Amino acid sequence: LVPMPTIAAINGHAFGNGAIISCACDYRFMRSDRGFFCFPEVNVGIPLLYGMNAFVRIAIPLQKLVEMQFSGNRYGAPELEKFNIIIKACADREELMKESLAFARSFQKKRGILGEMKKRMYKDIIEILDTVDPEVSIEPVFLMIPD
Repeated sequence: LVPMPTIAAINGHAFGNGAIISCACDYRFMRSDRGFFCFPEVNVGIPLLYGMNAFVRIAIPLQKLVEMQFSGNRYGAPELEKFNIIIKACADREELMKESLAFARSFQKKRGILGEMKKRMYKDIIEILDTVDPEVSIEPVFLMIPD
């Protein structure tokens, strides 16, 4: 865990792993003039690993996450902002960088305490990554019943 706040500045599409990585950050900003956020795994027959689901569950309200994962639909920054998935929908690249960097500068806390807080806050995710995910393979998903 990084002992400081992590901020994703989403400059374009965040599909699949890109969306998951942004959810692993503590905060997210996204351009509203370009790019979509999406979990297309339902469309390609690949379920998220348990650790991936743990990260997205902390970033996205559960009912919205169910909708997003089960539909595979794309979402723009204004809707993500409405559901508090991102901090701000920024008009363009310039505003994205300005807002996300200004937000980053607002944190003046000591790294040691933030590192310990994150370790305790995300203890369950660390356990999933260390114990459950290594036992799961992506390959068996192709054994699922075809449409």
